[in-house]
Amino acid sequence: MNITQTPIPSVVKRPIKNINGDIVTDFTLTEFDSIRVSGIAFEVDLATDDYKTKIRSQSLKLLNEIDETVNGSCFVIYSNCEPNSTRFKVLFGIPFDIQINRPFYFTLDVPRLFCAKFMYSGDLLDIGDVLKTDYARFLKISRQEADDSHIELIQFFDDIHNLDSDYHIYAPIKRLPIDSV
Repeated sequence: MNITQTPIPSVVKRPIKNINGDIVTDFTLTEFDSIRVSGIAFEVDLATDDYKTKIRSQSLKLLNEIDETVNGSCFVIYSNCEPNSTRFKVLFGIPFDIQINRPFYFTLDVPRLFCAKFMYSGDLLDIGDVLKTDYARFLKISRQEADDSHIELIQFFDDIHNLDSDYHIYAPIKRLPIDSV
């Protein structure tokens, strides 16, 4: 009998905590300070099969343009193109003011945002459904509301040259009166 091999599924590692008897992904309510980010912008459609490949290839395109001596953090910023759409703008950048005179390269000032901050290990492109479930559960249990920001989420890596490392997800939420005290 032949048994077909299946690929090893992605493992999602994330810290969890107990809130009023409910288990949720560990989070912190925090301010995401405004920052200037330079990098590459592109659009993906989550309904297509190639969106993961496109995000990875565009990220590599930026890495090939910058000097190897550029070290530090990087950001992947996901912005909704249209309400109720599967199309997203993706900005992959670093907090340095670099100038690359080619199409689709940009410098952007990301505004200050009040966010829920989560930490994950694993490829966000493979664990997207886990993140959606975690985020929906977080909103319900913590009685928070998603913000109407054009930024859907920000993925933060400590090291631009190690995109397989742990990362933080910042998801904009509304600042409730209780949070402003």
